[in-house]
Amino acid sequence: RSELNLTGEQMANIGALQLNQHYRFAQQIALQKAEPKFLPLPAPRFPVLLSEGLARGVLAEVYGKRSSGRTSAALHLLAQSSSQGEICAMVDLYDSFDPASAADAGVHLDRLLWVRCGGNAEHAMRAADLLLHAGGFGMILLDLCEASPRMLNRIPLSYWYRFRRAIEQTPTILLLCADMSQARSASLQVETKRKRSSWSGEAPFRLLRGLEAHAVHKSAMLPPEPLQIQVA
Repeated sequence: RSELNLTGEQMANIGALQLNQHYRFAQQIALQKAEPKFLPLPAPRFPVLLSEGLARGVLAEVYGKRSSGRTSAALHLLAQSSSQGEICAMVDLYDSFDPASAADAGVHLDRLLWVRCGGNAEHAMRAADLLLHAGGFGMILLDLCEASPRMLNRIPLSYWYRFRRAIEQTPTILLLCADMSQARSASLQVETKRKRSSWSGEAPFRLLRGLEAHAVHKSAMLPPEPLQIQVA
């Protein structure tokens, strides 16, 4: 009986040890899944919408009407990337990028590649494709603002899936800025809306001093993020 009891006790200990090992292995797997491969990009201007930062290796888009804060929001994210020493790129459809405004927003121009496309959407998409597959960029900003709906509708949907696949498992963020939502496969969609404008002076010599806008996360039940935009 003593031998049988000892054998049973040993078997119970072995079973408990195996269960403990399986439990620890499951914990390690869960921890690896919970921790991102790359640290997210901080976005201090969006403490509500992006409280944990912008994830790496994603396609994100900021869109809205003219003077809604879309460009200011995009430049803020671009500034955060370049301020960390990352090399960034700006694919500019209509050559409307203003380096002075970008510098005021905190963008490090010496770490920025500016690609001007002269209004050719095909060239813009091709340039973004080449940059994404080249690798090594912290953020690539694709500016399609002011493009006509006809021009945007001619962009194949397969481009967005191709872009998303190109940056998966990489630290690169592709940020699309446009008048309306374009990429159905985007991991983050933020719409900017102008709330009011502030002016100084009296008509007919009034000057625009600033804008108040809201940024709305389209895929999460979060309150609008206020945006204050100063005009120099």
